[in-house]
Amino acid sequence: MTVRMAVPNKGRLNDRTIELMTKAGIALGPDWGRRLEVDVPSMNLQVFFLRAQDIPVFIASGSVDFGVTGQDVEAEAGTGLDMVLPLEFGHCRLSIAAPEDSAVAKGEMKDGIRIATSFPKLTEAFLKKKGLKGQVVFVQGAAEIMPQLGVSDAIADLVATGSTLRMNHLCEVETIMESQACIFASSDAMKDASKKGTIDSIVAAFRSVIRAEGKKYLMADVPVSKLSEVERIVPGIGGPTIIPIGDTGFAAVQAVVSAADVFRAVADLERIGAKGILTMPIERLVE
Repeated sequence: MTVRMAVPNKGRLNDRTIELMTKAGIALGPDWGRRLEVDVPSMNLQVFFLRAQDIPVFIASGSVDFGVTGQDVEAEAGTGLDMVLPLEFGHCRLSIAAPEDSAVAKGEMKDGIRIATSFPKLTEAFLKKKGLKGQVVFVQGAAEIMPQLGVSDAIADLVATGSTLRMNHLCEVETIMESQACIFASSDAMKDASKKGTIDSIVAAFRSVIRAEGKKYLMADVPVSKLSEVERIVPGIGGPTIIPIGDTGFAAVQAVVSAADVFRAVADLERIGAKGILTMPIERLVE
């Protein structure tokens, strides 16, 4: 049975999703960038390139079975989808922000406050939680300029570094929710054994790519007399792999190490007389 997957067609989530798919071995073909749909027959998979904002609705309706979008987008849609895997990119937060010299920026949020946002449902829920009566002004972009135009007293917008807020003389007041890109699936798709199998395989592939990033594969020929020091230098995953090399007095050592530890590990291996030291990138790591 063919499984349908939705991928953001542009923007902050598209490039990284395509990178993960490519490293995971999902072949989209040479011309995928000009198409709205790509078939991957070897996986019984159809990939649809859709607006990130529309993906939760399409998954919930059953038009597609699973897909990648932001937690903020899914929460605003209110679809209640199954979050299958956090993807550890697209990190941001939906925050209330206000002009730096305003009463709202000083924490004085009162009834009657006007908040401009492209996330009206989440903003209304925020006001309700705070016990405030206010007006949510729906805008589809450039929310930062709304206080200056007198359209609103504050905004509710996505913040990553905060540089855009500072540029527009706004400051964060309160965080509504944290967000990142995730794989979401419909409950119906996850209850269908054949579809779930394909989805689980793709999720596992994505997870293996994420695990591999920031790690290196290290190999070296280490004097047998120094093997007692090797586990301390390159502990690896469950310990290094050690293979004797005949009667040479050396053993081949292989291990997965953090990229941040490579410099230290290589230096320590050199110190104990290792030779033929080699490090390589890893595309996937299945534990």
